[in-house]
Amino acid sequence: MPVHLLASAVSSAVPTEYWASIAASLVAISFLKTWSQGVKLLDPPPPPTSSSTNSAPISPSLDAHLNDLHGRVVLVASGAFTPLGVVTISALAHRGAQIIALAPDISSPDVVQLVHLIRDSTQSELVYAEQCDIASLESVSAFAALWNAGDKKQQQGIRRLDSLIFLPPSREEVRTLQATGVGMAQAIYQLHVLARFHLVNSLLSSLLVLPPEREVRIVSVVSPFYAAGANHFDLLTTGTATKPKGKRKATPTIKTLAEGSYSALVGAASLRWYALSIELQRRLDLLAEADPRPRTKLPGIDVSSARPTASTPHTHSNIAVINVCPGFERNADIIDTFLPPPSPSSFPPLYFARAALRMVLVLVVWPVVWLLAKSAATAANSVVWATARKLDGQARTHPILNNASPAHARFGLYEPLVPAELYREARIVRPTLPARLDPNSKDARHNWAQLWQHEEHLLEHKVKAKGGKIKRPQV
Repeated sequence: MPVHLLASAVSSAVPTEYWASIAASLVAISFLKTWSQGVKLLDPPPPPTSSSTNSAPISPSLDAHLNDLHGRVVLVASGAFTPLGVVTISALAHRGAQIIALAPDISSPDVVQLVHLIRDSTQSELVYAEQCDIASLESVSAFAALWNAGDKKQQQGIRRLDSLIFLPPSREEVRTLQATGVGMAQAIYQLHVLARFHLVNSLLSSLLVLPPEREVRIVSVVSPFYAAGANHFDLLTTGTATKPKGKRKATPTIKTLAEGSYSALVGAASLRWYALSIELQRRLDLLAEADPRPRTKLPGIDVSSARPTASTPHTHSNIAVINVCPGFERNADIIDTFLPPPSPSSFPPLYFARAALRMVLVLVVWPVVWLLAKSAATAANSVVWATARKLDGQARTHPILNNASPAHARFGLYEPLVPAELYREARIVRPTLPARLDPNSKDARHNWAQLWQHEEHLLEHKVKAKGGKIKRPQV
């Protein structure tokens, strides 16, 4: 009887001639939603074990191509307590990794509560928060000095580090830095590029003394807006995105609007970090060639093969730089990008009217965002995959790297990761960079080195202006 009542209600509300169209629309929406979630990179959590001895045939597992993270130390340097960061930390802790998450204020109630919740949900006590404000170069220097000082409890006093992860900072961090008088372009540049560059360079002295047979990864999340920043690669360092001081506002043009766009600035910062990460891999490989230590699990046994010769294979660094783009994440940041909140007005009714209009637009647009953007859990799978996926440490496919062999490269979901590449949906993508960084150009190596040196000079100027000092290996 209830079934007949339900069928009668549906048929009276929706005529039967529309049922086929509605069914086709639902199927199309389902396919579009599945496509927008991207490639399945990880297996779902295993179900509870059963006492039954009869087991079904086991299908090929995606997790079989992942490394065991038990005993590995993962340092989440930025974005640790954003939605993407919390899900990523939980997933890595579930797989046995020891997590060290950096936060500006570890005594904050939000940080304390999230750490306890992650520990309880993962049944792992190896989740810690350490003090470091990634927006402050002085705080980064202080944390790096503390890390490089070592741990007396460990052998030779060297702190173990297996993965260094850079997640995108939130819009709130950008606004906090802007509140100190920094422009939006410079705030984005400092959070997405300069802070990462400073931390990596400051930790190199510790990373380079780790056992050469130990695999170390530097995983960076690249914004999906990287295509929007192709024409603004040098905008962040020249400071042209700041508002000019004058009595009259300049007439907005497409160029000036793009230079003030959050998506274009974040895309430019992502492209710049991508280029710097490739140059970082090249320099790490050069340092590995000069390292006389044998690459055996028993140092000192295979002394004769310690130094590379013409007859021995080329030695690459055990530190691999991996970039990954998880796509568009469904969060408040993407809403603020396309529908920015109204700025406070001297006329309160106008401000409330704008806020109400924005809320209505958000409600209208939200179904499209839900359909096309990924949840934090789905986006985090890309980061976990890049951190745990097996790596071909001796493969080099980017043309700018030494002894690169792109002809022998094999890419795919079941193939090992290759250092110095950008992955999106398990595929290698190479964004368009300025013409001077074209690997086929005559002065390509020189231009890439100049890019790195320019970044070093900017960083040294900012650090020395506040009484700091930088020490790094020379290449």
